[in-house]
Amino acid sequence: MLYVTDLWTRENNSAYARNRIPGMTVTSKGTLIVYNEARMAGNDWAHMDIFMQRSEDHGKTFGAPILLAAGTEEIPTVNNPVMVEDHAGCLHFLYCENYAIRGARVLHRVSNDDGRTWSAPIDVSRMTLPFYRNAFALGPGHGICTKDGTLVIPIWMVPKCYEQEITAHGPSCISTLYSRDNGVSWQMGEIMLGDSSTPSPNETELALTSDGCVYLNARTKEHCRAVSYSSNGYNGWTPLRPDRTLTDPCCFGSTVSYCENGRNVLLFANCDSETERKNVTVRISFDDGKTWSHKKVLDADRGGYVETAVDSDCGTIYVLYETDWGKTCRLVVTDLDSLLSEEALTV
Repeated sequence: MLYVTDLWTRENNSAYARNRIPGMTVTSKGTLIVYNEARMAGNDWAHMDIFMQRSEDHGKTFGAPILLAAGTEEIPTVNNPVMVEDHAGCLHFLYCENYAIRGARVLHRVSNDDGRTWSAPIDVSRMTLPFYRNAFALGPGHGICTKDGTLVIPIWMVPKCYEQEITAHGPSCISTLYSRDNGVSWQMGEIMLGDSSTPSPNETELALTSDGCVYLNARTKEHCRAVSYSSNGYNGWTPLRPDRTLTDPCCFGSTVSYCENGRNVLLFANCDSETERKNVTVRISFDDGKTWSHKKVLDADRGGYVETAVDSDCGTIYVLYETDWGKTCRLVVTDLDSLLSEEALTV
């Protein structure tokens, strides 16, 4: 199974110069939700809005865009959207204003109708260590809900002790923002600093392992990914270490896991290159990321930020990635058999 859809093209989204930082989740009802930063210009501090769209037919068609956050003259940048669904079927959407500096906020909205309508934003900034850091960002991508119902969202931030400009995006460290009461309150988890083998970790995603623990996969400046494991997703992390199998051009990559035919499948997707944002590739692990037994190239010539999601009920796998620095985002819909086959996938 394979089909491809181009989202947020210049033809259907001409008001924006770039559509970047794609995020994606599949609800318990099987609805695919995609979201992004719609930027007036290409840079990270551009005036931008955050939109989402819903698909109830596995990504073949999408409903009209739903505005989730709007930049203003005072706060032009609304950034790093992340979604996660709790065990009760409530969707949680979190995002930042101006990377949460100079009084800007981290905000939380919820939907109880599968993403059709959303609550007013709630300010959760005080729970994000404003005394400790300057720039702060969620994910990007998606969060996870653990087996005990804890909502966990990866974050990165720039500690004040590094004495950088307040707008700087590094050197950075990583942590998680988590809730054990379905989003009523949030707390920050253990902070993980990089070292010479995992410098300036940031832009992280999480996945559940076969025993219910949490696998973390982070971007670094070392041209490969960094990984760690935790029993709960917020503390007790193993030392952050490089996974040199996962080459990376210092870009965002995505991980997701699900169970198929009684075995846990861990997927990781990124631009498999040390230097260029191209060669979008999906890797497959059947041992919780210790080894990667298979890989499939989806697009050798293009790439950028790559996001993944899975509908575990039917085994549909979604890969959403930027092309040409966000002039278009491409959605590939496939399944495990196609990824494991020796036949090339042409998108």
